[in-house]
Amino acid sequence: MGRKLGIYDIISLIFVVLTVAWLLFVITRLLGPEPAAAEVVDVPTPYVIPTLTPSRMPPPTLPPTFTPTSTFTEIPTNTPTLTPTIAPSATITETLPPTFTPTVTPTLSPTPSPTPSGPTTPPPSPYLYELPGGQGVFVPNTYNSAGCAWQGIGGQVFGLDGAELNASSGLTVHVFGSGIDARVLVGSNSIYGVSGWEVAVDSTVNANTYFVQLETQLGTQVSDIFSVVFPADCQRNVALLRFRQTREP
Repeated sequence: MGRKLGIYDIISLIFVVLTVAWLLFVITRLLGPEPAAAEVVDVPTPYVIPTLTPSRMPPPTLPPTFTPTSTFTEIPTNTPTLTPTIAPSATITETLPPTFTPTVTPTLSPTPSPTPSGPTTPPPSPYLYELPGGQGVFVPNTYNSAGCAWQGIGGQVFGLDGAELNASSGLTVHVFGSGIDARVLVGSNSIYGVSGWEVAVDSTVNANTYFVQLETQLGTQVSDIFSVVFPADCQRNVALLRFRQTREP
């Protein structure tokens, strides 16, 4: 039984075949006809562009400058004729009169002011009732339970004998100003006394100014007008005014 061909045997066989084929190709080329000579082709001569050599141009010639010829002839100026100078006349000297010296004016003594004769006290008031001192007094509110949430004016009225008047006196107290205009009867509020009266002006303390006067029920004024200026103080939110009669009607 014969040996099988291995892989190396197959490769060796392939190279042998290729070698024989190559040798046959070379022998055939050597024994064959000689190859034809290559055809010579004429190559045209390239066209050469001539190089432009710049030439220097002469500078342009400027036309000659035109020189204007003056045709103006200067007219001679007239020479001014001098005016003769007038000689000054003689200076007049003014003679002043002698200076007047004033005499000393005597100083007048001040005229003494005449000493007023008679009483120096102010004239009596034309009204029947006065407010001693011209003003009232400020006290804290102990006349109702509102405390500092209240402000008002109250007081009394006394007759010539020093006794308090009552409602039968027919007097009223008029309080006005700062948005208030109210009238109350004398003796209408006994908290202040027999002749007591009261007018509430605000529900809180303020610094407003109010005016107070006594009147009859017919509206006749029987006292001067007195002003009350509150200090905006909770401890002085009630103004007490005590009127007194000063003379007979």
